[in-house]
Amino acid sequence: MKKTTEKDHYIKLIFLLREKQQRVTVSKLGIDLGVSKSSVSNMMKKLINMGWVDTEPYKPIRLTELGEHIALELVAKHRLVESFLCEVMHFTSDEVHEIAEELEHVNSPVFFRRIKEMLSQIQKDPHGSSIPEIDF
Repeated sequence: MKKTTEKDHYIKLIFLLREKQQRVTVSKLGIDLGVSKSSVSNMMKKLINMGWVDTEPYKPIRLTELGEHIALELVAKHRLVESFLCEVMHFTSDEVHEIAEELEHVNSPVFFRRIKEMLSQIQKDPHGSSIPEIDF
């Protein structure tokens, strides 16, 4: 199965919910993504087949090692882009989220390495969240 923006959104949300110490369930994902439980269940089947998530009845949804790596990279890209937009391009922190949502899906390691180099001293995004250490 192919990696898509929609799958990325699920993986990233699972990561972010866990980062906030929240229980990751089909219901919670459906509410946060604005989709039905059946849509979430269908996506979970796809993500399980891809080896990105594990689920068990009555247990929280969790990322596999591969899913964790993919999610960490997406979060790092998002937070780096937000930081770049604020620090270099002088956007305000409330202007950067939607732009970062689009750019986090760009598949160009050299692009993100260069952003990371330009922001070498920055460890937190404009919202105060830590930028994961990723080698692009």
